Amino acid sequence: MVTDGALTVRADGRGLAYRDETPGDRDRHGVLWARVRPQPGSGRPDFRTMHPTRQRRAMLELLCQVCGRPADRNGRGWLFALRHPGPDEDIPGWPEGLLCSKPPVCAPCAHLAARHCPHLGEPAFVRVRKPRVWGVFGGFFTPRPQGGLSASEDDHVPYGHPATHWFLANQLVLELTRTTRTPTP
Repeated sequence: MVTDGALTVRADGRGLAYRDETPGDRDRHGVLWARVRPQPGSGRPDFRTMHPTRQRRAMLELLCQVCGRPADRNGRGWLFALRHPGPDEDIPGWPEGLLCSKPPVCAPCAHLAARHCPHLGEPAFVRVRKPRVWGVFGGFFTPRPQGGLSASEDDHVPYGHPATHWFLANQLVLELTRTTRTPTP
């Protein structure tokens, strides 16, 4: 991602900005997004991370995170491959209300994602009738007294939160509602 020296404090002092910011650097909620140099067709897939622009598009249009075609959908909803909570994680009602930054999948790619995505471990497949845009995942930046910016640990922040002015997003987050666990597709 492109951030070194590119970020600054907005001219009005009320948030984060790019030095050469363009209208396309912010989403419709006014949140600043991480830039990635476009290099289509070069390099190798890195299943540990997702390209911010492709991830956001896949989430908004409910496209498969692997192939980019429409995600699998039936009467019970869109198909998501999720990391199953471990035995020591007691999450009442899981996965209802889960905040998710991984786009859905199509049935043919579900197995590929399960095999290659280190984040999934032993995956759980879930149908989601109402995936709702919730907010963003990324990092906060705050001005240092001596100048420059200080970055924080990555975190989630809901749209509409006042802290989004100091946030650099790199993933869109959906809240998964009306969920149904499903066997492997």
